This record gives sequence, C-alpha cells and structure tokens, in this order.
Amino acid sequence: MAGKNERNPNIAYCTCVLNGEPLSELTCEGRSYEAFSGDVATYVNNARYQDVVKEGPLPLGRYYILDRESGGMLGWIRQPVKDVFAGTDRSEWFSLYRDDGEVDDQTAINNIQRSAFRIHPLGPQGISQGCVTMTSKLAFDELRRSLRNLPGEILPSTGIKYFGVLDVLENSQGAK
Repeated sequence: MAGKNERNPNIAYCTCVLNGEPLSELTCEGRSYEAFSGDVATYVNNARYQDVVKEGPLPLGRYYILDRESGGMLGWIRQPVKDVFAGTDRSEWFSLYRDDGEVDDQTAINNIQRSAFRIHPLGPQGISQGCVTMTSKLAFDELRRSLRNLPGEILPSTGIKYFGVLDVLENSQGAK
C-alpha cells in the first residue's frame, strides 16, 4: 500500500462535497457525476445533519469503497426478491466503510450510530438514506466499470478488497 501522501495507482481517489444544495458532485479520478446524500430537503447534502439516522447525509470523513455484501443470513434469497419490488439491483452497489479505526459498516457521529452507507444509482423511490446516490444509472454503470477495472488493494488485517477511497468534505459556502 502506498504511503499516506502518495497516490496508489491500484485504487481510485474520489470526493463528494456536501454543499447544502439539492445536488452535489461525486468526483472520481477527474470524472464528475451528479449525486446527493440524505433525504428530506433540509438534510440533503447538509453536513449539519450528518448525525440524523437514515435521513442525514453521509458523515464527513474518508471511506473505503468496496463491494457490497449480500444482506445477512439468507440474504442471497431475500435480496433478489426485495430488489424486484424496489426496482434496483443492490448486488451492483458499493459499500462505504468509514476510516474511523474500525473496519465495519457503521460509525458514530456525535454519539449517534449510523450505518449501511452505499454508492448506488437513484431508484424508483428516489431515496438516499445517507448513501451517495447518483442521479443517473448510466453514470453509475460507468463508475462501477471504472472502479471494478482497478486492481484494488486489501485493507490491512482484514482480507477485504477495496477499489478506492472517498473523501466526504464540506463546502461551508453552500451550506444553509
């Protein structure tokens, strides 16, 4: 793995800026995609609400981008059925694990537990629940191909492969 200040050619470097506006940009390796994070107009892309469970945006920080695991016990059976009704294919989504000292699918913000962060395309329900939600399925497919074509790296002491890092930043000029 490359040192902290070196760019590792095996992974992608991405950013998402919480700007307080209805849409933001997810930028990966110089390519920008329309996206948003959070539900309810007040919370969308607004870092002030990063501790609001299921409705606030993705909390600020660095995340590892990795394949989404199937949904728990018997998830391989339940997930395809749920996907048909939801109009989406969760097996294509990416998981985001926050670099907070624990390699897992949850983090604490202001002593509030948040979890299950993903990068995914906008589905028919139009919700984010704190994920990075891309407005275009075609753009998501492009990003997915780009990330999956990278060699990736293994998170130390875990055996978990990741394809990139996502830095979630705040643009205080756009925040309301």
